[in-house]
This record gives sequence, structure tokens and C-alpha cells, in this order.
Amino acid sequence: MPRLTLPAKLTAAFAAEGDQALLARFAADRDESAFATLVGRHARMVYGVCRRAVRDAQLAEDAFQAVFLVLSRNPERAAGAASVGGWLFGVARRVGLAARRHEERHKRLAGVERPPGEPRAPDFDDLLRVLDEELAQLPEPYREPLVACFLEERTQDEAARHLGWSLSTLRRRLEHGKELLRTRLTRRGATLAGGLLAGAFAPSARAAVPQALIASIAEPSVLAKTLAATAVRGTLGAKLALAAVALLAVAGLGLGLTSNAPPADAPSQALHARHEAEAAPAPRVAGRSLWVTVTGRAVFPQERDVPSVRFVAEGFAKDPELFGGAAIGDVSIDPKTRGIANAMVWLRPDTDDPAAAFPADRVHPALANPTPREHHLTAGADGFAPRVLAVRAGDRLTFRNPTQVPFNVNYHRGAALDPAADDALANFNVLLPGGGSHATGPVPALRGIDTYRDNIHPWVQGHVRAFEHPYFAVTDADGRFTIPSAPAGEWRVVVWHEKVGYRNGAAGRFGDRVTVAANGTLDLGPLVHASPGWGD
Repeated sequence: MPRLTLPAKLTAAFAAEGDQALLARFAADRDESAFATLVGRHARMVYGVCRRAVRDAQLAEDAFQAVFLVLSRNPERAAGAASVGGWLFGVARRVGLAARRHEERHKRLAGVERPPGEPRAPDFDDLLRVLDEELAQLPEPYREPLVACFLEERTQDEAARHLGWSLSTLRRRLEHGKELLRTRLTRRGATLAGGLLAGAFAPSARAAVPQALIASIAEPSVLAKTLAATAVRGTLGAKLALAAVALLAVAGLGLGLTSNAPPADAPSQALHARHEAEAAPAPRVAGRSLWVTVTGRAVFPQERDVPSVRFVAEGFAKDPELFGGAAIGDVSIDPKTRGIANAMVWLRPDTDDPAAAFPADRVHPALANPTPREHHLTAGADGFAPRVLAVRAGDRLTFRNPTQVPFNVNYHRGAALDPAADDALANFNVLLPGGGSHATGPVPALRGIDTYRDNIHPWVQGHVRAFEHPYFAVTDADGRFTIPSAPAGEWRVVVWHEKVGYRNGAAGRFGDRVTVAANGTLDLGPLVHASPGWGD
């Protein structure tokens, strides 16, 4: 199978990065090596879609260039999709449809038409074209694995990592997607269904791209200048490219799968985009960021009485000189603002799969490989502080006891995300004498939240969770939290509190769906934690 020859400046470091990280580099710094890497990964799939949409090779090349112009001008839209490959498939379908309409109109004007009533025998290109049409109509969770595994020829392991799914979820959705596709194709005729499923999901579904065509788009500045020049000459390639940009801006194209028809004012919008290309041949993302600061507040319901602070009962404390009158500390709610302190908040993939890991290529490049930190949990009259701690996988914990009263740490560790890491931090039960400390090894990424208790003072406890990503926070005394540099896209936000568990009950462990738009900030507002278990 022929391979693409990418520009020499494409390094091994770029080749190892995920699509979202490359988009971030391109959006922030206009890094053309990052863009060239994306072209190299997806060019054959995009060219295959465009080539199957039309019979004229030059027209297919024009459509191909238009698709990557859309990517160069709208990287934040691609970053908000489930996968860059799926997004490009959608854009290629939309641009290909526009090219096909032009091709058919040109044939009619030239008088090249079949005699009335004479059907044309379908060929294999027709079958592949029908495949694209029906694939485009599938729901995204079933379309994405088909695009990744068959059109982009990723292994199932690669596709699962790329989409941020577990392997079992990928396989389940892949099989269901194939069944949905087979059903849709059967409606187009049994012969089509059999031929397509037998042959179209083969490597030939991706077409070899001419090297000169790769060179024309690998650098966005060159692509923009080429299209600006062709716009002056009024060639079809420029018209397709500029119309694609206009459609994306005007119609909110998204994945480009919502309709086969352009808006009524597309010609005037395309003309406006043409003038923009002439004036600014090096497109940029203006005033938008792929990385967003997410804020919000965990709050107690307005219609309910705020639970009273509970204190250690007199005579119950073994060491009254330290614990006399101490608060138990499991619930801390501001009576005026109703903000809930010590709630843990985090983002997770938009799926009900409990084993789904956060996609590594959706993590901000500056946060992808942090230096491991040491976190101190310090004993005192209110137990260990901080009481609730969220950390990155690989960080270490050190329990310290600066008092003269002995403490105990009985640590119960939950399951790790990676079963191979289950022994990285085993359960332990240690005594901390006055002035003593205990350090752990690296904490692995966890499926749930670890709990530790003090057997000497049983009201003293705390909670720890290690995440494989940086998108988590613990609320402050007013219930506020901030999650910086979150990736744009569709996610779930989860809220947990030690007293009552997940917001919205057991189903809350999957979180509430949120759309993180590429506009710099997202305030989720008050997240009401209305569990009946507060004890008010």
C-alpha cells in the first residue's frame, strides 16, 4: 500500500502526538509541522471520500483542498468533535456533494445525458458512493468507529484510544454500527448491500493521494495563497473552498452531515469569503481558544435547611486536649451562600461506560506530562488537612503528624484504571506517633475514591482520588471550583461529596453532559446537590 511522503520538518515527536494536541499547537502558534502531520494522517481518507463523490479527478482534487482549507480556518470546530477523522469525513462529504452538483450541472449544460428511461448500470464507484451516503446518516457513536477502523484503517486498540473509549465499548459500537449500516444498505437493494459490505470496507476505500496535491496543502500559508490566486482567476477549486468556509460559518456545519443542500444565500456568502481570502491569504483563528477555563459552584438546595455542624461529643474524644470541641468535618456548608465545601468535581468522557478513560490527546500539551508532586496531609484538631484531595496519577502522599498525640492511618485503596497498576499503592495501616510521618509510593489513576480513617479517633477520615488527566478540582469554602485549560467539546461533569455521594444519585457517577465551547471561559453556574442523605 503506498504511503505519503510528508515534509522533512515533520519530526518523530509530532508523529507521536494525538490529533487534538496537534490542533492545539496549530491553533495557538500556526505550527505548520503540526498541520502537516494532520494532513498526513487523514489525507487518504479525505481524498477517498472526495474521489468517490465525483468522477472528474481535477474536481476531486479541488474538493480535497477545500476540506483542508476548512480545517486550517476552523481548528476549534474540529477539536470540539468526537474525533478529527470523523469531523473531516463529514466536511469531505459536504464539499463532495457540492462538487457533484457542479459536475452534474456541467454535464447537463454540455448535453451529456442518458436517454429518458435508460437506467445506468451501477459500478463499484457507485457502491462506494452509497456507502459514504449511508455512513454519513448513522448516529455519531456508531459512525465514528466505522470511520476510524475501516476508512482510516486503525486497529481496534488504536481506535479505542483515539476515541477515548474502552476496547469493549469500541467493539460493541463497531458491531452495532455495522448492523445499522447493513440494514440501511439493504434498503437500497440487496445487491448493493452485499457488494458494499464485502468490498468497500477494504483498504481501497482510501485512495492514494498524488504527492503534488499533498505538497499543495501541507502548509496552510501555501494553501491559502494558492486559493487566493485561483480565486482571482475564478476557478472552481477556489469557489468550492470559499463556499465550504462560508457554509461552515453560516450554517453551523459541525460535522457537515445535516443536509445535502446549501443555504439559499451561499453564492453571496462565498463571494464575501473570496474577498476575505484575497485580503488575508494566511487565515487565523481570531479570538477563539481550544482550551477553556470551566468554573462553577456546588450548592445546597434553597428550599431545605442547611445541616448543622456536628462536633465531637464531650467525653468521646480520647485526647480531649487536642479534640475538645472539634468539628467532625464531614459537612461544611456556608449558611449564607449555601456553597458546599470539599466537593470533588471532574470532567469525564461523554459516555455511560464506567471504564472510559479521558482521551490523552485531548489534554492540553502543557499539562500532558506533569512532574509528579508530593502532597502533604497534616494531622491536627480537625483531623487531616486537606480532608478531600484530588491529585494526578503518579503523585505521592505524605501523612504528617506535627502534634504530640498519636494518629493512625488505615488506608483502603480502590481499583486502579489500569489493572496492571493495582499493586502500585496497596492498602496500609500505620501508626503516626507525635512528630512522625508516612510517605506512599506513586498513586495510580483510580476508578473510584480512596478512603482512609484513624482507628484511634474514628471520626477522623479523608478521601483521595488520583486522575489520569488534569481536569478536576475540590470546591472551596464557598463551593466554588475552577478547572483550567479544559478542551472544547462534549463532556460530562461529575460532582461527588463524601456525605451523600454523587450528585443526582447513583446515576450521577456518569455525570451531566456539558458542551465546552471554544470561547475561553465556561461558567456552569450553581450545581445543586439535592441528595436526600444530607441529614438535614
